[in-house]
Parts: sequence; C-alpha cells; structure tokens
Amino acid sequence: MYLLRRVFGTDGRNGQNVGMERSKLLRRFGKRGKGKGQFNMPSGVAVTKSGDIVVADTENHRIQIFTSEGQLKCKFGLQGALPHQINYPMCVALTTDENVVVSDSVNAVVKIFNLNGEYITQYGTNGVFEFPYGLAVSQENFLVVTDISKHSVTVLYPSGGVSHAFGSYGEGTRQLDHPYFVAVNRNKQIIVTDSGNGCIKLFHFEGRLLRCFSWQDFRLLEGQIINLYGLCSDPDGNTILVCNSTVYILARNGRLWEILTPLDGLTSPKCIAYSPLGQLVLTQADYSGRHEVCLFKYNKEDYESLNALLFYAISI
Repeated sequence: MYLLRRVFGTDGRNGQNVGMERSKLLRRFGKRGKGKGQFNMPSGVAVTKSGDIVVADTENHRIQIFTSEGQLKCKFGLQGALPHQINYPMCVALTTDENVVVSDSVNAVVKIFNLNGEYITQYGTNGVFEFPYGLAVSQENFLVVTDISKHSVTVLYPSGGVSHAFGSYGEGTRQLDHPYFVAVNRNKQIIVTDSGNGCIKLFHFEGRLLRCFSWQDFRLLEGQIINLYGLCSDPDGNTILVCNSTVYILARNGRLWEILTPLDGLTSPKCIAYSPLGQLVLTQADYSGRHEVCLFKYNKEDYESLNALLFYAISI
C-alpha cells in the first residue's frame, strides 16, 4: 500500500498529495567549522550496532563519533602522514567487531582505529592504492576499497593482504571511471557507483560482472545529469543510494524508486548509512551550504513488495 501511494501520489482515501505525510526528517546536527561537533565537508558515514554515528570529517582531517541523538562522543585524527594521523579521510566503515575503517586518501592507505580513536593498523603501505575512496566490509570482514586513480576495486583479506582486484579505466561494461562508492549486500555482491560512466554496476564478490544499470534502467528523465554519490544496503538486501539530491532504492530491474527528496530536507546529500534503529543517516555538504548529518525515518517493510517478483539477470 505504501508503494502504491508513492506511485500514484495519493493516500488512497482523500486524494491528498503524499507530500503531506512525508516529514521523515528526525533530526539534523552540525554546522561548518573546526570545533567539536562541527564539520568541514563531511563525507563518509557508518552506524554502529547501538546506533552511534561515525563520520568522516574530510577537510578537518578527523573522524567524529556521535550518539544517535547527535551528541559528540569521540573525535580523533590530525592532518599528517604518521600512523595515527589522517589526510583527507573520504569514507568510513565498520568491521564486525566494530573497529573503524578509514580510507586515508592522500596517504593512500586504509587505516583501522577502535571506537575510542586508538590506532590499530593500516593496510596498503606497499603501494596497493593510489587514491582509496569508497569502503565496504563484508560479513566475513573482507575490506572492499575503491580507488579513483586506478579506477578499480580492491578486496583485502581481513588480515590486510590483497585477495583480488578488478576494474580498469574505460567505458566498457567491465571497466570503471572514477568508482567513488561501494557497498556489499547480504548476498556478498559488490555494488559500485561507476560515476564517470553514470552507471551502477553489480559484481560477484570475486569480481565477475553481474549487471550494469544506466539511466535507461533508472527511468529518470532522458538527458538528466546523473550524479551518483554514496550507497548502502539494508538488512533485507535493498540497495539504497544517493543520486543528485534524492535518495532511491535500486530495484532489481535497475529502476530507481525515490524514498527521500528535497521535500524531506535534502539539499546536498553525499553519503548514506543504514541504522539498526530504523533510520537512514546521511551527510550533507557543499562549499556554500550545509555541513551536517541528517537522520531520517526508514521502515524497510514498506519496500518488501518492491523486489518480490524481480530478480537480477544472470551474469553477462
């Protein structure tokens, strides 16, 4: 019923626009600055099992951790190249034992910290990466890292060694052009935003292409500029992504179904994470506007019917 109301634009009873029922924004916190709880171009975001929010405060070169109410719990990181320092952290992810994984982009490594901000280790010091950006962690603690200079995806063993890598620069279905963001769903499929090609590509965990979705599949307006940003997966395996200033669910046939729009309070969304508290957590940032974290209501049961009769095609 929820999806029918969104498709037809009414509540099914009195014809009122569904915009009347939207107010999904729960809270927002943060503003531009260098102080505690302030941000300068926040990017990656992750959520712990208890609902704490981990944010890559990119141009302040630090990580900040907040409660689900927006209260600062911990911050760590200084600009630099020492093991405990960070230089433009782009994305964050959490291991199953809730250590914080950071793509330390300019230092070209992936670093691991605990939730108290204590440095544990780093991977990629032998030149594995040129500019690591997107991050995801599988249920087995494999680290999946995109590299926007190599235009590739690298999968690391939990111990930090390279398991395998795939992708090269180009427009082909098996090539990538600035793959900024990545997610791993419950089926161990790797989902990549192939931003330069305006595509979303799904791969088997071993790197074999499963599907490539583009604007024709998205069902967006023809000729519309497609800006792909962060993405995540919910416990039901739905892929949730930011495109332009809207948040969508990617249906299994490639269609994008909007779930949050500027009417819900989106202005410049960047990255997104699912919270076990039944929320979507987004960072918003641009050089002239907001630098904040926003929490929105999200009921995954509303979308159970979306993929009930749709299945990914076989590998191509």
